[in-house]
Amino acid sequence: MKKINAFGISNIICLGIGYAAIIRLLRKPLPYSFLELTLPGGFPSMTGLTIIWAVLFIFWAFGCTFVYSVNLSPRRMRNIFLNSLILIIGVFTWHYMLFNAVNLAGTLAISIALLILTIVIWFMYLVTHRYGGYLFTPMLIWQVYQLYLSIALVVKN
Repeated sequence: MKKINAFGISNIICLGIGYAAIIRLLRKPLPYSFLELTLPGGFPSMTGLTIIWAVLFIFWAFGCTFVYSVNLSPRRMRNIFLNSLILIIGVFTWHYMLFNAVNLAGTLAISIALLILTIVIWFMYLVTHRYGGYLFTPMLIWQVYQLYLSIALVVKN
């Protein structure tokens, strides 16, 4: 494996910052309106979400090291970096909309957008380096499950 470039280092730093922001958001006290919601079956606890996101972000970081070790054009590296950054911001926004704003319709809309973006990034990773795509697959599975959670929240409430 070659040396990782500046986009790869920036992406891993953004993953760390994104994870820290999500954990900080999960550790805040939940608003009363969220506590009144009927949660669907299989909804993870806050500790469970913390562990899930830690595992997903670690796999994503390892996938980034494979993807950015390939000699890519600057345009493709930039596209991968920007899409990954948008996904990190979208994941944080999903958590904010659900746990702070308690906006279920917004959460559902963001879940659909995140699933589409995750499929695009997964395909970009897979085409660039197959191990990077394989390591990003758990994120794709989680986004499908997150969409199920969002739909079930809207239906139950």
